[in-house]
Amino acid sequence: MASIEVPLNPLGRALRFTVTLAFIAGIVDVVGFVALFGLFTSHFTGNFVVIGKEIVDHSLRLIAELIALPVFVIVIMLTRLLVLRFEHRGRSAFRGCLLLEIAALTGCMLVGLAASPITDPVAVGSVVAAQLGVAAMAVQNAICRLIFPRHSPTTVMTINLTQASVDFVDMRRGVPGLSDAARDRFERTAPIILAFSAGVIVGAYGYLFFSFWCLAIPVAGLAAVAMRAPPVGFGK
Repeated sequence: MASIEVPLNPLGRALRFTVTLAFIAGIVDVVGFVALFGLFTSHFTGNFVVIGKEIVDHSLRLIAELIALPVFVIVIMLTRLLVLRFEHRGRSAFRGCLLLEIAALTGCMLVGLAASPITDPVAVGSVVAAQLGVAAMAVQNAICRLIFPRHSPTTVMTINLTQASVDFVDMRRGVPGLSDAARDRFERTAPIILAFSAGVIVGAYGYLFFSFWCLAIPVAGLAAVAMRAPPVGFGK
């Protein structure tokens, strides 16, 4: 059965959803990095580099990063199976994926609070909180690929910054057709970059003043999106 995709509409609900998800990813990523000893929950390019650093330093922090890799992959695989099940029924899996992300992120928050103050990178509470955060963002990465395949990623800003920079140049060139396509992409990418940046700032100050309680913000945001997610496809 063909995949149920979100229509490409810069001014529609899809953009509002992806902007919200980018804001959430910014919060979760900075909290994970600050609270869980440099762990990137939203993307794994940084984690591969961190693994290399920990090997050089002979650090036990390597354990959490090594566990995170199979957790990330397995959760994405499970999310894919969930999406296929919904598609078989002719329904959108968006809400179901969001509920799965909410469960993992809530678990990360509660375990993090119970384990606080986290001073040992290999303590059970630290490792479990880290893996729940990774699981939550693995679901969101899967959402980007499976539910919003034609829209900009909400968790990886390197790709978005590159594309936005290229599109800005092409917009200014004024080439018929090319400029219009570039402007369309830019209108979808720029808000996501700004939202992620805002999430990083909110997450940094949130963790500074409220510790893991600040993850209640992305949990609430995901719940709000889930309540508005239509069961079958997306309108404009």
